[in-house]
Amino acid sequence: MLQRCAVAWAVAVVALVAVPASALTVQFDYSYDTLGFFGTAENPTPARSTLEFAARSFTPFTDTLSAIQPGGGNSWTARFIDPSTNTFNNVPNLAVPQDTLIVYAIARDLAGAALGQASPGNYVFSGSPTANFSNAVTNRGQGDQSLDFAPWGGVIAVDVRNSAGIARNWNFDLGVEPPLNDYDFYTVVTHELAHLFGFGVSNAFSTDIADNAFVGTNAVALYGGAVPLAGGQHWASGVTSPPFLPGTQPKPSLGPSLTLGERKLFTPLDYAALADIGWQVPPELLGLPADFNGDSTVDGADFLIWQRGYGGFGVTPGDANGDLFVDDIDGWIISNYLGSQGMLPEAIVTARAASAAVPEPAAAALALVGLLVFAAQHRRQSIMNDVTINSCSHANPK
Repeated sequence: MLQRCAVAWAVAVVALVAVPASALTVQFDYSYDTLGFFGTAENPTPARSTLEFAARSFTPFTDTLSAIQPGGGNSWTARFIDPSTNTFNNVPNLAVPQDTLIVYAIARDLAGAALGQASPGNYVFSGSPTANFSNAVTNRGQGDQSLDFAPWGGVIAVDVRNSAGIARNWNFDLGVEPPLNDYDFYTVVTHELAHLFGFGVSNAFSTDIADNAFVGTNAVALYGGAVPLAGGQHWASGVTSPPFLPGTQPKPSLGPSLTLGERKLFTPLDYAALADIGWQVPPELLGLPADFNGDSTVDGADFLIWQRGYGGFGVTPGDANGDLFVDDIDGWIISNYLGSQGMLPEAIVTARAASAAVPEPAAAALALVGLLVFAAQHRRQSIMNDVTINSCSHANPK
């Protein structure tokens, strides 16, 4: 069972979620947030802060995305779906900086049991754009869309009322387990942003589907075979993520459902799929998270490496997400995985074929945590495991 620790500091985030120049920027636009759910830059709500923190799961990617610069004969309209009406909003001649995705964040009373919805943006050209401009809009200059997906951005919508018309219970706290009667906002928006990045909705993803399983090279290498899918848009129920030891592997973020009181992190298997559809994912995100010394155990020694490297920039020990900074998010990652054990990549296929039970990872290393500021807390199992809810759906108006 994975162990988690409560982070002992507040996480600071800003509306322009960015990392080093070689990585991506996720620029949120709240101008269509008519309910004020996300607040303002001066007075952000917990929803806004958590959404912007969740975007940092993707900003370490090192893709070079072409800027979209309308002008002259190059004219276009960015379009994104409002899922509450299933119609498009139109933004004429949207300018998108290089290496940036613009994401419109809205809150709505979504239909049915959906907690959130997200999709990449659409577009319409006016006149006859140049080839370079057309390539920048359609796939950010990344080439063949069946192999490499990159949108201008898109939309993420979160639900504000449950099916009974009552205000949705959200947990926005990143430092503690979600209460048993709340849905975890971080889990939902991270999942949805991955759809905007193309998981389950892009041609590049469809290219890697065979017999209702995902067969992308990185995912197959990590999982030890084709990864079962549910409906072509999510991992199937029961799929777990290596390289953690069998019996301790976490549920991936991109499964089909979410239980009250449950938090799912973005796992190596989730990242492997995004690498397979063209995103340049740092290797740190494809292995055992925060195993800085490479001993297949996330323990106090790894925490000390992060602590000593804190504030560093560049190739510095303690960088858990490969964004070239050793900072707060690396501490948050290690706190969530402290006590985890993994296996070497070449052992994954053998381990998946073995039927013998594997013991839970030893918790002895966690004894150091009390000396290292963190307060240890076991990951609990929800008492409502029979109550699940679809975590997303995707509107596709004609």
